[in-house]
Amino acid sequence: MRRRSEGGSTMPEYGYDLIATMYKGARHPVFIKGEDYSYVFLSDQACKLTGVPFEELIGKTDYDFLPQTEADSVRAMDKHILETGAERLFEEEITSQDGSLHTLVTHKRRVTVSLGGRLTNLVVVEIDDVTELRNAENVLRASEEHHRSLIELHPQTPWVANARGEVIEIGPEWEQVSGRSIAAARGHGWADSVHPDDLAQVTSSWAEAVRTRTRLDIEYRLLNGDGDYRWYRCRAAPRIHASGEVSRWYGLLEDVHDRQTAFEALITSERHLRQHRDDLEKIVETRTAEVKEKNSELARLLEQEREVNALQRRFVAMVSHEFRTPLTIIDAAAQRLARVKEVPTLAYLAEKSVQIKGSVSRMVELMESILAAGRLQTGVIEINKKLCSLADIVGSCVHHRQEICSTHQIHADLSGLPTEMQVDAQAMERVFGNLLSNAVKYAPRAPDIYVRGWMEHEIIHISVRDTGVGIDEEDLSRLFEPYFRAQSAAGIAGTGIGLNIVREIVDMHGGTISVASEVGKGSTFTVNLPLRHQNPDIREAA
Repeated sequence: MRRRSEGGSTMPEYGYDLIATMYKGARHPVFIKGEDYSYVFLSDQACKLTGVPFEELIGKTDYDFLPQTEADSVRAMDKHILETGAERLFEEEITSQDGSLHTLVTHKRRVTVSLGGRLTNLVVVEIDDVTELRNAENVLRASEEHHRSLIELHPQTPWVANARGEVIEIGPEWEQVSGRSIAAARGHGWADSVHPDDLAQVTSSWAEAVRTRTRLDIEYRLLNGDGDYRWYRCRAAPRIHASGEVSRWYGLLEDVHDRQTAFEALITSERHLRQHRDDLEKIVETRTAEVKEKNSELARLLEQEREVNALQRRFVAMVSHEFRTPLTIIDAAAQRLARVKEVPTLAYLAEKSVQIKGSVSRMVELMESILAAGRLQTGVIEINKKLCSLADIVGSCVHHRQEICSTHQIHADLSGLPTEMQVDAQAMERVFGNLLSNAVKYAPRAPDIYVRGWMEHEIIHISVRDTGVGIDEEDLSRLFEPYFRAQSAAGIAGTGIGLNIVREIVDMHGGTISVASEVGKGSTFTVNLPLRHQNPDIREAA
């Protein structure tokens, strides 16, 4: 029994059964053509591929269902295969009857079989429909191109490293970033572009991330092709395999130089603003302290002015009293002399003369003190130094005070003083006259006054010591202030300007005056005058 296509070649029944057994259930479509190029067999998958029933294809040629141009191409190849026995493996696109385009990988070969005792050449066509595969590849290729374009346009530089942390891939932007080739960056070559100050931290952070399989996020400086360093942010994350092991590291290198520069500028500006604020606070504190100090000084000066005014009022009252006392003494002495009916004795006259003379001297001292205080306040007092004997000046003061004060005995030792030196004689008379007057006045029940002069280390010292009422320690610091009187001077006549004048005169001579005192035991005032600018030919008194 033979199988015959309509108008086509015939095939014995047993021959057809053999081929059907071999190819009917084949996984891929199988077409078999006879020597007249008509189809003598189609596998189930072939029928499915063409969409045409088996019965409609048997005995038909490619011209029955393919466009003319495609059928001509297929016929030429089949002819060549039948004539030469050559095999063909190729990929082609064909249009099915429904108009859809299929991509096929076709394997054509000639097979010679014995059918009915005759050798017959057949064209065996095995087809693998790869339409879906090629579509998937095209989609994948398009996606790859899409992502590659995105990566190329992305401002960041992607890179990939293996599980050991060695860079195996890096984006083309690396060459623009570093000025070095991509090949030079592979492995650990990228580290050569890191700033030396950042290298240790970067390599240790990357090694720690690889060891612990944790994300990396770090900023550091990279050397570019111009020889400058720019700031970059490097981030990386591991891809963990199902087994738990790292298969790859994926990273991005982002240029953050402008942001870092702006941040550093902001930090610098903030530091300057903070410094400016601190400076302003210091200025405010300083100005506030100055204002407080000035207010305190003004308050002190105001209080001092009040005290001076009060002292001046007391001074006026004391001066009035001081003038009234000697005038009363003079008046009383004059009245007693007037009431004497007999010729007064010389002793009586001498007594009244001493009283009158002492009162007059006291009044003169008061007047000179008042005038000197006025000149000091107006700044018109002058010191006229001349070469003279300080011992004679002090001795004269001692003699004058002894003459008008018979109640006290003044013991003077001036042998240690130089014979001559430059001083203002009248001013020095006022100094030691005042000190001797105070010694007598504040020692009413202690008749002995001691005056001593000596020279030590080119400094002349003259002390006046009494054993009278003394001065409270708390009053010593204010003793030379104008109009001030110590507590121990209560009830004793005085103006409070004498010692102030003494200190000013001594200061004008370049010297100092000191006081040592104890209440109930007396006081010692010491005048200290320098020998500088004096006559180098100084001789001490014998």
